[in-house]
Amino acid sequence: MNILLTGSFGNIGRSTLKALFKENYNITCFDIPSKTNKKFEKKQQKKYNFHTIWGDIRNQEIIAEAVKKQDCIIHLAGITPPLTQRKPELAHQINVLGTEHLVKEALKQKKLPKIIFSSSISIYGPQALDSPPRNVEHQVNPIDVYTSTKVETERLIINSGLPWTIFRITAVPSLSLRENEMELLYDMPMEQKIEFVHPYDVGQALANAVIAETEGRILMIGGGKECQYINRTFISKYLDTLGIGVLPEAVFRIPKRESEWYYTNWLETEESQKLLKYQKHTFDDYLLEIKKKLIFTRFVIFLFRPFIRRMLIKRSPYYEINVYERKHHR
Repeated sequence: MNILLTGSFGNIGRSTLKALFKENYNITCFDIPSKTNKKFEKKQQKKYNFHTIWGDIRNQEIIAEAVKKQDCIIHLAGITPPLTQRKPELAHQINVLGTEHLVKEALKQKKLPKIIFSSSISIYGPQALDSPPRNVEHQVNPIDVYTSTKVETERLIINSGLPWTIFRITAVPSLSLRENEMELLYDMPMEQKIEFVHPYDVGQALANAVIAETEGRILMIGGGKECQYINRTFISKYLDTLGIGVLPEAVFRIPKRESEWYYTNWLETEESQKLLKYQKHTFDDYLLEIKKKLIFTRFVIFLFRPFIRRMLIKRSPYYEINVYERKHHR
């Protein structure tokens, strides 16, 4: 079976690629030729047999080459916040028009390939503390450039005429500290519901969906009940593992209205787990791996811990406002 994996060397792409390597597939990777991507690709070529096409998803000629004779397309390519907000036109070109190119070329194939698309639970909009766990039946509420492109792309794929599966995925922090956007953490209230899922498990779910009976389904992808947290616990465990330690609560957004909650929540994942059997890792497994991978980084953080903490507090857009309001509203 021929598999095309777009965005193959990103956070979820790497985990998906490793899961696909376990199967007897002919794998074609498609990604931009960045220094980091080329380094990872070169390392994997020493261990596994796969083909790579370097290019920009906005280039339809390259997409035509990549899509030719594929049986399944796992579509992960796209840009995410905060870049989507800074460059909305680029976000639309890559996330939406790039997908249009994929669909157009896929429809030209003699045998229509199955397309599996990675969407996000962020499309449900702000989720207050009393919001029930998200499922497919809940109405979407895109509130920014990123979520709008996800909703538009979902509709494009559903109406494409291709056999399709859509994953609405929860928070998937990278195992590389450099790829985790610390700035996004400030926007998450301490009482926010958040469900973790390990990148390995998302990769396994995507790989299993290649042959699973998932056509025409939107599936919620999360870690399950053992990975459901209130952000106070989640962020405390994460920052403790990095060696930074818990930051003052005033660093984080304190919501005063429903629109100021973040767009994470718990999920109903019973259906996706039954179909794909992917929930294998916990948040504690992730933290243990972070400890092993970042031994040197954690040592540096320990040496400069007071400076790093001051820097993170200073960079918060909420700290001074929250401290002032608490001081004057006692």
